[in-house]
Amino acid sequence: MVVGEDLEQLRLLLWNRKDVEITEEEALALYEANRQWVDRASMSERERRFFDELVARHGRGVFHG
Repeated sequence: MVVGEDLEQLRLLLWNRKDVEITEEEALALYEANRQWVDRASMSERERRFFDELVARHGRGVFHG
């Protein structure tokens, strides 16, 4: 998947990468590894839904953050 502008917080976590194409598993790992920078309350509705779907699908309902 290509991380677009609609996933603002995830895109910020990719600041040091030239390529913004990642898997969903990598996206969840980035959210978890950078949990101190992730503010779910300030996420757009679209990113919040995406985040919740990642946790449900790849985190088995648990966010390790």
